[in-house]
Amino acid sequence: RAGAQLMDLEFIQFHPTVLFHPQNKSFLISEAVRGEGGILRNIHGERFMPKIHELAELAPRDIVARAIFDELQNTQADHVYLDITFKDKSYLQTRFPTIFKTCFDYGIDISKDFIPVAPAEHYCMGGIKTDYRGRTSIEGLFACGEAACNGIHGANRLASNSLLEGLVFGKNVADQIKKMVPIKEESKFEENYHIKRENKQINLENMKQDIRAIMEQYVGIIRDKEGILLAQRRIRSYLNEITYIDNKGAEDFELQNLVLISWLVVKSVLKREESRGGHFRKDYPIINDLIWKKNIVVSKEELIC
Repeated sequence: RAGAQLMDLEFIQFHPTVLFHPQNKSFLISEAVRGEGGILRNIHGERFMPKIHELAELAPRDIVARAIFDELQNTQADHVYLDITFKDKSYLQTRFPTIFKTCFDYGIDISKDFIPVAPAEHYCMGGIKTDYRGRTSIEGLFACGEAACNGIHGANRLASNSLLEGLVFGKNVADQIKKMVPIKEESKFEENYHIKRENKQINLENMKQDIRAIMEQYVGIIRDKEGILLAQRRIRSYLNEITYIDNKGAEDFELQNLVLISWLVVKSVLKREESRGGHFRKDYPIINDLIWKKNIVVSKEELIC
């Protein structure tokens, strides 16, 4: 809304193995478990990765996440299992102390029990477009970390690279800010709405839940044009509904940001007619370097498209 350019919003990484438990659906079961020989099994206990990729469970994140998603669809299940029970208990407690303890606290002894897992959204490669110094298209505005998109992650971030990025680019941003002319103490920021705001009766929580469901179903791990267009129509209706709402608190701003980012992600997903890294379209399953080996940049003009 301020005019900053955003880039690569269609590239969203899903972690293949997140603990699936009623009390915790955000705890990551590290890829190191599969690196130690962990086997993925469907709800019937059957192994499925060898038929998907030559590296089986050690295939890249996006391939494993899609394979699990397909298996969930085929078996009408909401999770699969990660089996590391062939390893000794004392070894697992030493090698994976946090994972062992967390699972054990939920009644899962990973030396005896399969770990229920499912894919979950994990990292956005896209974000506010910056250069290598963290500068955006707006003078004086800097960004780093997951909010930023400086291009170093490409279409499919490697594990832990985001930590190094935060360290390096965080310092770059700090170095740039130190070079700026100090702001005078008497300088003041004044809010100035050029558009009259309206007091609209909106059920914020219902709208947020519905948008989450729309994005998960149609703009998630596997995408196609029909689903994307459906998501676009529904998100557009919410975009129209919240236009010019009177901002009474943080929840109103959060809702506007959620709807806006969803809208821009959908537009970027629709535009990239190929599959690359964290972006997979089953109607365009092949990488097309000739046309799409480039970034998709969105700006303020997209708001009225």
